[in-house]
Amino acid sequence: MIQRIQSIYMLLLILVNTIVIISIDNNPEIPLSETYFGFFRSYVTDYFFLEICSILVIVNILLYKKPKIQINFLRVLIFALIFGLFNFFDERSLAKSLKDPTLFYFIISITLTFLSIKSIKKDISIIGSSNRIR
Repeated sequence: MIQRIQSIYMLLLILVNTIVIISIDNNPEIPLSETYFGFFRSYVTDYFFLEICSILVIVNILLYKKPKIQINFLRVLIFALIFGLFNFFDERSLAKSLKDPTLFYFIISITLTFLSIKSIKKDISIIGSSNRIR
């Protein structure tokens, strides 16, 4: 389970989420457009987006015997991250959004999730080819 590369990618994703959870700007008096995560901050703080993503990834690691379910979990996570990325750029200047360090969170998370899906698909193809040999 842990020796698979997709598990390492998912553990890195959990680490990134944990770092962001610890260091998030949680001052409600600052206007939403001025804070990290922009208008997406209400989803992060009020609806526990990062915590739910971390729990989904932990469950996903434990489902190593069911790779198709893993891929579906990761696709839902990518959909949520892309929604967050679009919401991040909403009603904010492009120059200000590109300078915000939260953009790196979305880029890193989406990249790690894509790498995990790619590795899981590679495992599925290896298993399929070994079944054809038998």
